[in-house]
Amino acid sequence: MSETSLLFLILPAFAVVFALFWSVIVFVIAHTGGWAGLAKAYPASQKPEGRTWTWRTIRFGLFGNYRNSVDVTLSDAGLHMYPIFVFRIGHKPILIPWTAVSDAYRRDLWFAPTLTLSVPVTGNGNERRVSFYGAEFVEAIEDCLRRNGNGNALRR
Repeated sequence: MSETSLLFLILPAFAVVFALFWSVIVFVIAHTGGWAGLAKAYPASQKPEGRTWTWRTIRFGLFGNYRNSVDVTLSDAGLHMYPIFVFRIGHKPILIPWTAVSDAYRRDLWFAPTLTLSVPVTGNGNERRVSFYGAEFVEAIEDCLRRNGNGNALRR
């Protein structure tokens, strides 16, 4: 077998193995990081109309760090989140109603204000903390919380 023939076998095999490996990793991140639990508790049937923030950074606990990879829409219906295309395996869209936010805590870390929301996941008292980063983005989320009747959840 010539080197050229071998190359034409190795390249497609590598692409398939890489795609499978990537899919497994993204799926595991969705389930260990907390995205899947929130998506089960707050499934989004469709994207609501509102202002969309693209390529946002969101953090779910220790293992769910989505750096510049989530699109977020803020609307009267709630907070709609979905990852960019390469991270969609195992990541169903989420729509968290504003009334579901039990606590919202803002911290100003260096140059990046952070807003951490506490959202109940199940009926047994478990909550998931979701952190959002960026001054203008954090202020927009706070405004939505106030405007939609859940401003009492905000604290600093």
